[in-house]
Amino acid sequence: MAYAPKDSVYELSGRIEVRGILGGAVDELGLRIAGGVWAEGDVITREADLVDDLRVSRSVVREAVRILSAKGMLRSRTSDGTRVQPTASWRLLDPDVMEWRIRAGDRKSLLRDLLRLRLVLEPGVARTATELASDAQRAAMAQAWEAKVDVYENADLPSDIRRRQFVETDLDFHRALIACVSSELLEQLFAVIEAALELLIDLQMQARGYTSEMIGMRESQEMHEAVFAAFCARDADAAEAAMRVLIQCAIDDANAGFKLLDKD
Repeated sequence: MAYAPKDSVYELSGRIEVRGILGGAVDELGLRIAGGVWAEGDVITREADLVDDLRVSRSVVREAVRILSAKGMLRSRTSDGTRVQPTASWRLLDPDVMEWRIRAGDRKSLLRDLLRLRLVLEPGVARTATELASDAQRAAMAQAWEAKVDVYENADLPSDIRRRQFVETDLDFHRALIACVSSELLEQLFAVIEAALELLIDLQMQARGYTSEMIGMRESQEMHEAVFAAFCARDADAAEAAMRVLIQCAIDDANAGFKLLDKD
């Protein structure tokens, strides 16, 4: 299979961009690793065979291996070949690695990890945001909430559009809350996990039964409203507690959703 130049950008540590034929080779090999074509500890296909398989030059294969090694997925030794590393060694917050896991079907373990991260992180985010938000950030938070309310109240929208907008405004709500903490690290973390978070919200919606009907939408809206009301009242304890309830509900929904994944 030959690889034409790709429009997508491949980033290494958020700085080095890899495009074109090399980008395609990195994408294909990363997807194979994430998909378990080679198991942990396996030596990957020989360089000469990859050249034929991918229809690229040796230099492209070597550079692709170097990039994947930098992402923690491979390790090359002269005497031992190039082997797949344990998942724990991968740069799991690398956008490419996360995308490959999703595309390869490794959704369940990725989403379980994300749920644990949210339970640890987001109640504290709600508390800190409530304590530290500036007037401008509070205005942006109010705008995000109003957009969420508009989707909730607009029953005239076709269900598929309303469902998509529900997910989008949910993400915007959490993004605005994180922005109130004024932490670039947190904002970048959210940007990295956003694709997986969107998948998680979609899974929760499937578990609730509102893939076509908006079942459970009111309960979700009420839990978000509790967070927003506490934020507006500058009650950090209440904001933290409300966010913990919201995330615990997300965990319960996702656990039901995992059963749907098992049927796929």
